[in-house]
Amino acid sequence: MAQTYTHWECLVVDDGSTDATEVQVKVYTEKDSRIRYVKRPDTYPKGSNGSRNYGLYLAQGSFIAFCDDDDFWLDDKLEKQLAIFKEHPDVGLVTGNIEYVNSDGKRTGRVIKQTGNHGDAFESLLFKNGLSMITPVLKREVFDKVGLFNTDFVIFEDWEYWRRVAYYYPFYALPDVLACVRKHDSNTSLIVTEAPFEQYARYRALTKALLKWGKHRFTKADKQLIAKVEAKRYRQLLRNHCLGVKSKVNLFFKILKYDYKGAFVLLKAVFL
Repeated sequence: MAQTYTHWECLVVDDGSTDATEVQVKVYTEKDSRIRYVKRPDTYPKGSNGSRNYGLYLAQGSFIAFCDDDDFWLDDKLEKQLAIFKEHPDVGLVTGNIEYVNSDGKRTGRVIKQTGNHGDAFESLLFKNGLSMITPVLKREVFDKVGLFNTDFVIFEDWEYWRRVAYYYPFYALPDVLACVRKHDSNTSLIVTEAPFEQYARYRALTKALLKWGKHRFTKADKQLIAKVEAKRYRQLLRNHCLGVKSKVNLFFKILKYDYKGAFVLLKAVFL
């Protein structure tokens, strides 16, 4: 409601809350017709991506942005980002930096830069996720071309999507802080561990999902690039988290039981 750009609609998608969300939101829907409260129907899977996809189904705007329930935008976020689309009509996504706030919403001064996601970001996003969910604004046409969010993902669900967007569209990264992310003991990101096998399994799932999506899209060169970056990622994993031959061998055999093809991808990464 405090946005300096005022031509927006806000869809609050309730993913089965058990608190007083509906009562709280009604206070705002009665004040502002731009705000709409809906409950995710059972035809959409539970979870963040199911709710986002339902919101996309209902949304009427030419541009789409997301804001999870514990984060917030700065007042000039939309104004700054929408101006970029006018200046650069080829861009599909505009992002910016985030700043962490504490559980009370007080800004900490810790800024996470997302300026590396500028221009052709496909290769860099193959290796590492440099985007938050709260910051980007995307053209509606992006979802028509790329598809909806993958509801199979709970962790890295945003990373999986940004890769697909970057395959088709250039990004624009503003140097400004546009949104704030609240850090507290209930953050979903805290369930992500540094255990080597879990790191491997999460990254391998991203690669499989991307290759499945790109089956009829990717060229031979695209697939070679994906394989090259995957090998680079595994070499980093082994170098940083599997010190010594024994730990590397143990990881290989653990992966072999889980995904024999992936085990040989890992082995190939070691020797190439």
